[in-house]
Amino acid sequence: MAAKERERSKLPEDAAAVERKVASALPNSAPHFDLSSFTLEQCVLETRFPQALTLWDNAGALWRAIQEKWPEIHLVAAEPAKTSFQDGKAGFVVELKAARIIVLDSAKSMEELAKMGRDFFKLTALHLQLSLYDRLGLRLIYFKEFKDREEAASAFRSLGLIKEPTTKKFDIDERPVSQQYTLRWESEKKGTLVTCKAETRKIDWDPPIESAQVFSPIHKERSGIVLDIDYYTIAPVEIGQVDMGEWLNHALHLVSRDTRYLFEA
Repeated sequence: MAAKERERSKLPEDAAAVERKVASALPNSAPHFDLSSFTLEQCVLETRFPQALTLWDNAGALWRAIQEKWPEIHLVAAEPAKTSFQDGKAGFVVELKAARIIVLDSAKSMEELAKMGRDFFKLTALHLQLSLYDRLGLRLIYFKEFKDREEAASAFRSLGLIKEPTTKKFDIDERPVSQQYTLRWESEKKGTLVTCKAETRKIDWDPPIESAQVFSPIHKERSGIVLDIDYYTIAPVEIGQVDMGEWLNHALHLVSRDTRYLFEA
């Protein structure tokens, strides 16, 4: 340790300042910069199937059966090609070619979601008289917030996922502040799309004049890293061979295990 300090003290003043600046630009939590340091913002569990025209005949019976399982859900929309219900930050959707559960802000634990998925998709397959799934999918969107877009860009850069120019480009001296890394893997049976990017989100909303006494304006900006993972099947699957609760747990295991490569730089 003393030897390192002596070497550091020999650096020219400008070089030492640059080294401190680079070190301070990295996230404080760099040793723990992994999937567990992100917040799960959205989870979508989905099945797709051949067009199920029986939705027009059986939608009422299907949703009555679902309400028996979760009495708190309430109707959001009912159209011939799409019906949807909601329970807090959990949404249920059934369409002519797909059914999905959407959970925001980790409103349900993964154990709850596995049980919910098992029951919801079993009821959907029963009432729509399905025999085959064209696609099973799990999409997970994570977010890690930083102080500003420069800090988010620096944290993304520290992952070492992309190579960026180090010299002035397009008459701009500053380093990129919006960066994105995307890879897709596919085999005959399954696929995964991984997107990781530095992002700044802005909300600018002013209430209508008639509501201004009740609602306050919202002007907010959040910068961070978004990690979007879409794991899915490609080959058709017979419904009798699938337990959506078990499939979800398997997909979660793969995501947890194999996203580690993103943080090994």
